[in-house]
Amino acid sequence: MKHEKTFKEARKLIDERELDDANLDTAFDLLEAIIEEDSTCDWAYGLISEIYYWTGEYADADEKMFNYEQGVEWGKKGVATNETSLEANFWLAVNYGNFGTEKGIMKSLSLIQPIKTSIERVLEIDESYFYGGPYRVLGRLYHKAPGFPFSIGDSKKAVEYLEKAVELGPKFYLNHLFIAELYQSLRNKDKAKEHLEWIINAPLNKNHEKEDEGYKRDAEALLQNL
Repeated sequence: MKHEKTFKEARKLIDERELDDANLDTAFDLLEAIIEEDSTCDWAYGLISEIYYWTGEYADADEKMFNYEQGVEWGKKGVATNETSLEANFWLAVNYGNFGTEKGIMKSLSLIQPIKTSIERVLEIDESYFYGGPYRVLGRLYHKAPGFPFSIGDSKKAVEYLEKAVELGPKFYLNHLFIAELYQSLRNKDKAKEHLEWIINAPLNKNHEKEDEGYKRDAEALLQNL
């Protein structure tokens, strides 16, 4: 890997985003400097795309769209630099998905193929990336997209992909939350309850306590509505 030292520094800062509000900004500055030095460093674009994903997650409602849109633009730059970039393809797909959610699904059908294209590249490179991330994205896509004849929505495929994500990332809260939402939509209350209770009872992951506490609140709300 090119510029491995900077990659490790930026990765650590992003992973420790909850420890200091300035960590994401510091990581951004490191990555921007590497790109100025070497514009072909595809993973740097990808990690900036990830940073915008996290800032979008933390942002107020009226600022989310901007951050996800920026995440898309940086992800595109990384993919343009290297079509098979792991980081750029993954975070491009994720930001596309969140951008589409903010716009509304029926206004975002044109994003489905770009998401599939990027995430299928990630699947070929590393199916376990970011706690089974490629399967999580595909499962969410097949769950939330309208079905035939409008789009590719398919509950059977969604279950298959999200179960695989849980298998690869068994301690990642979002895998359990997404599959619980899917099972709830399928009226499989027992399966939904199983995953929601896992979230509620699981220990908080070190350095990601705030993130996990948010997922716990989401799980409690869903459980009350089962």
